[in-house]
Amino acid sequence: MPIEKRKLATILGYLGLIPFFVLTIIFFISNFNNYVVDVYLFYANIILSFLCGAQWSKILNSDISNNKNLLLTLSVLVPVFSFFLDFFSNKDIKITIYMILFFSTNFIDEKIFSESSNVWYLKLRKRLTFLVILTLVINLFAVNAYRFL
Repeated sequence: MPIEKRKLATILGYLGLIPFFVLTIIFFISNFNNYVVDVYLFYANIILSFLCGAQWSKILNSDISNNKNLLLTLSVLVPVFSFFLDFFSNKDIKITIYMILFFSTNFIDEKIFSESSNVWYLKLRKRLTFLVILTLVINLFAVNAYRFL
């Protein structure tokens, strides 16, 4: 028997959180190894790109009339910006901007998945985004606390 779409999306969504939490824990266990944060941010970049790809598809295949071009442009600029961010800034700035990018991606989702049939998805995305941002905040504090140890 095939698994229901909502249940599968929920399971996969929470499974996608595992690397965020595991890498955060490894960062502490590894005595604040900067390589772990780099891997964590690389994974965050992959997830942002995945989310924006889903947005791209939804925007192209929907009847959204308000700000369609802006939303489509943002769904492309977010992962491109996060890609370039990895090359040009320190970890504090990267983590802070990733928080903003995940929040922005969730905001865009609220605009494009506004149909009543997508309420479950928006609730799921809100929970997942909160938990990802929570790990980003923990890593931001950890990166800065490490400097004082």
